[in-house]
Amino acid sequence: MASFSPHILVVDDSPSFQKMVCGLLLKKGYRVTCASSGEEAVRLFRAEEFNMVLTDIMLPGMSGLNMLKLAKEMKPETDVVIISSNASSFTAIKALRLGAYDYIVKPIDDEAILYNVVARTMEKQSLTVENRRLIRDLSEKNHALEETLQMMTTLNSACAALASTTDIGTILRKLVESAVAQLKAEKGYLLLLDKSGMKFSMKVCVGIDHNLAKTFSMQKDQGISGLVAANNKPLSIESDIPASLTVRLLEEDTCGDLFSTPGILSVPLQIKDRVVGVVNISGRPGGKMFTDTEVDFITTLATYAAIALDNAGTCYRLRKNGI
Repeated sequence: MASFSPHILVVDDSPSFQKMVCGLLLKKGYRVTCASSGEEAVRLFRAEEFNMVLTDIMLPGMSGLNMLKLAKEMKPETDVVIISSNASSFTAIKALRLGAYDYIVKPIDDEAILYNVVARTMEKQSLTVENRRLIRDLSEKNHALEETLQMMTTLNSACAALASTTDIGTILRKLVESAVAQLKAEKGYLLLLDKSGMKFSMKVCVGIDHNLAKTFSMQKDQGISGLVAANNKPLSIESDIPASLTVRLLEEDTCGDLFSTPGILSVPLQIKDRVVGVVNISGRPGGKMFTDTEVDFITTLATYAAIALDNAGTCYRLRKNGI
């Protein structure tokens, strides 16, 4: 048997029959619990998890059919097989209508009959579990596809908006606002290096105090942004932040006002062959992390923003030269 051993509840008021059935099932490696009445079976059924129930119809007190009905109401996914010396078609049909998976007639002269029914029941449950897993996986993939399509639509709209303007302030604002909105983040901001390329200043922010943004200043080799600018590649930080990055976070966010956790995404902004800034997005509802698709979305958005900024710079120089 596999490491997981199915648990079977046997319900019968005959000690000899209990002993015989339990012995056969134990021999095959199943875990077995026995009950002598419907009432005892219901108590056990409430307290423990069973993969299957084998029950007689004729029981003292509560009948097997009533016990079957209660069991299916409590845990519909658990299969119940009726075992009875009453072989009438009426009783069998009634049991099946109440949710019984199968019906075995006493006496069980051939143990193969019992094994075949139990094996079919377990196989049916395995197929049910596998079908649920496949449906869940398909649903997750469909959801991921829908999110990707939505991101593509948003990306197309954002890129069109970036291409429609030559105003640098508008381009930077659209970049950050589009990123925060699409990723449903709490905070976002953009840092640009000054003309000397030595210091960062904050040009656009969402979810951050604007007075803090106006006074923000940081050396180019400091903070998460300094690391991302130096490496020129995106950085996604989950809830467990390494010690080395914690130091970087504190350098950039000394008061704890810039980043929200969990989930921090930092992406470089590169014009031609030079990194000119960094976009930082953080804080996800429900503790959700940034996916690879979302990282690609922000990276692509930053690329289009960089192209728009380069075009805006070209237009500015042309106007300045009177062309």
